[in-house]
Amino acid sequence: MRDNEEAYERSPVEDVDDLDDAEDIVFFVAGDPQPKGSTRAFYVKKLDRVVTTTTNKNTKQWQLRIAMEAQHANELRSLSFFSPNKDIGYDVEAHFLFSRPKSLPKKIKMDTKRPDLDKLVRAVLDGLADILIPDDAQVVSISASKRYAAEGETPGARIMVRKVR
Repeated sequence: MRDNEEAYERSPVEDVDDLDDAEDIVFFVAGDPQPKGSTRAFYVKKLDRVVTTTTNKNTKQWQLRIAMEAQHANELRSLSFFSPNKDIGYDVEAHFLFSRPKSLPKKIKMDTKRPDLDKLVRAVLDGLADILIPDDAQVVSISASKRYAAEGETPGARIMVRKVR
């Protein structure tokens, strides 16, 4: 066991099989998934610069959690997943689990409410950039889903990144 493994409390459903498989990496980020909110940019003349704002103040924290879990999963490997090679493509899978509202009938499994799936994926890609992949423009394939967590499941996101050559 490495020193940094002792201080880290593994996520309840973290997938730690095949840690040294160089072509893919899988990890879980516990918590309520946050979408990448709409951004707005405007020029502030007094500051002589452009300022950008986002509509979801929780996005940055969620992206930092994704980055932290991705970095930890990478540190558990004997070989780093990250490659600065701009010619490598990446396939990303993200499966989001949301807390089930108490008032929702048990027969409803699909989460057809907000947040939008594409905005959830954007937050994941931004969280992975410079940690597991050099640039999110290198992502050539995305697969994503969202649903309510079943009883006993932890809300969060299961993320898999695979190198495509």
